[in-house]
Amino acid sequence: MTTTEDRECEEDIVTASGYLREQADLEREAAEVLPGRFDECTFDKGYIRQPLYACLTCTHPPAEYCSSDSAKANTKNETLPAGMCYSCSIECHSGHEVIELFTKRSFRCDCGTRRLLPQSESHSTCCSLKKTRTALKKLENAENVYNHNFWGFYCRCDRYYDPDNESREMVLCYVCNDWFHDSCIGAIPKEGEYDDYVCRECVAAHAVLRYINTDKMKRGLVSQEGTVTDIVKCFKDLVSLDCKGTSVNFSECSESGSSGPAAKKARPNPCCLRSDRDGADAMQQKFDMFLEEGWTSDVCVCTDCTREIEAEKLHFLIKEDDIVEPEEDETRGESLYDSALKQLETIDHTRAIDAALAYRSLSSKLMEFLRPFASNGKVVTNQDIQSFFEKQKDSSS
Repeated sequence: MTTTEDRECEEDIVTASGYLREQADLEREAAEVLPGRFDECTFDKGYIRQPLYACLTCTHPPAEYCSSDSAKANTKNETLPAGMCYSCSIECHSGHEVIELFTKRSFRCDCGTRRLLPQSESHSTCCSLKKTRTALKKLENAENVYNHNFWGFYCRCDRYYDPDNESREMVLCYVCNDWFHDSCIGAIPKEGEYDDYVCRECVAAHAVLRYINTDKMKRGLVSQEGTVTDIVKCFKDLVSLDCKGTSVNFSECSESGSSGPAAKKARPNPCCLRSDRDGADAMQQKFDMFLEEGWTSDVCVCTDCTREIEAEKLHFLIKEDDIVEPEEDETRGESLYDSALKQLETIDHTRAIDAALAYRSLSSKLMEFLRPFASNGKVVTNQDIQSFFEKQKDSSS
């Protein structure tokens, strides 16, 4: 008859093959979750487009976000919001409550700066990847832009994003990089009919977007209830304006090399915004933009518009805007054993010998520990192995 004690003992038994399978599964899972290297902070790369993270252990939101039913109660003093790179989220904030902010533009890592100093005893350094740069404590990344995303809140409805419980689709605004619930947007073109979305708030804030002259756009007209109810296809305006607002009809311009009094030459860099800008301003109805692939090629680059684009920090509309991803970790597909051997080859001869001796010593101790089990035919349990390594850890400290 099998007793409860026997069943618990059987559950605690670990076979060598089972242990190796478990380790392989853990390594594969780690490779999927953390595919890139995390040994270098992106701080020195400046203000770049990169995946960002926020630590809610080291930063504390204002009262209006703490009172949310989806946010944890926070009795600590409010701090400034802060963001960090992929590497710092792992090396400096492991064990903390870290939330993913997805990709944001023109952002420099805050870890170790005035905004993101350590808040726990286990992380006493400013930044594990920048330990020697203590002057960062007084620095603040003045060009970084922060919003409610850094507390875990998204959309114009200002709701906390819980990936485990969120059932609605989220749509990214190409300009502000905030995410919006599909239900908060309203009517949306079918999948495949648009590539980028620009929210109504960004449309209202930036004239360069509001008057863009392109046939690669659909306007989502916003009703009084605050959601898109009608989607209108836009057509490219054949009439453009020079930088002072004078109409230039390209169909009337002379062909290259021709001349004559009837020929009206366009300025070298005419403005490509729509000619009905005043009428568009008079229209009170707000709208979202749903844009097809290649729409940025229709963004006006005349002198005035380029100056406005740069002033409003919309340079990504006319320049390459690549995401700086974590460098691929070539060891992610290897076992810990193979990775350790490869690392051993990179260190100097003396340290390699010391490491090999330490490994031999540990191996000998483990064999000595397991010998009585083999002699007596006793099963080695998970608890036995854990006990062995705990003793080794205590003896080395």
